[in-house]
Amino acid sequence: MGITMQICRMNYNDLSDNGRKAKFHCYGVGIFDVFSGQDPYVNKSECSYIEKSAIPPGQYWIVDRPVGSIANQVRGTALDMIHGTNHSQWFGLYSFQTMNDYIFVNGVRRGAFRLHPLRPNGSGESWGCITFYRVSDFNIVRNALLRTHKFKVPGSSLMAYGRVDVTGNTNFGACKVS
Repeated sequence: MGITMQICRMNYNDLSDNGRKAKFHCYGVGIFDVFSGQDPYVNKSECSYIEKSAIPPGQYWIVDRPVGSIANQVRGTALDMIHGTNHSQWFGLYSFQTMNDYIFVNGVRRGAFRLHPLRPNGSGESWGCITFYRVSDFNIVRNALLRTHKFKVPGSSLMAYGRVDVTGNTNFGACKVS
C-alpha cells in the first residue's frame, strides 16, 4: 500500500557547487541534486520575480503535468523525439496560493513550474522548474510519487501526489547578478 502524501523540500540557503546545486529532500526517498532557473539567476530566490529565474519560495502541490492545447501537445511530442525527453513523465507544481499553474511574484506573473530531469545527455534547461541533474534521480522520485495515493486538495478540484516546500530569500532588492 502506498503512502498518502509525499513531502519534499528545497532550500535555496543549502547550495553547493558555487550555488549551482540545491538539495531536493524527499522524506523517506532521498536527497538529490537539483537546480532552478536559467543563468544568471540559477538558484537565486531573491531574483525569482524575473522570467525564467528560479522557482519562487513557497509551497507547491505536486500534480500531473498539464498537457495544454493540441498544438502544445504536438510541439511537445516533436521536441521529445528530437531531444530524447519524455514530457509525459514530468510533474506540474501548482502554487498553494493560487491552486493553479501560475503565481504573481513582486507584481510579475510566473508559471509553468515543473518537476523534471535534464535530458539523458545532460543538456537542458530550467525556466523556473525544479530540475534534476540526473535522470536516474528523477526516476527514483517519480516512482515514489507514483506509489502514493493521489488525494483531493481541500477547497479545489486538484488531485495531488504531495507537496514541495521551497524556502529562501525573498528580499527582491537583494537580486544581484554578475
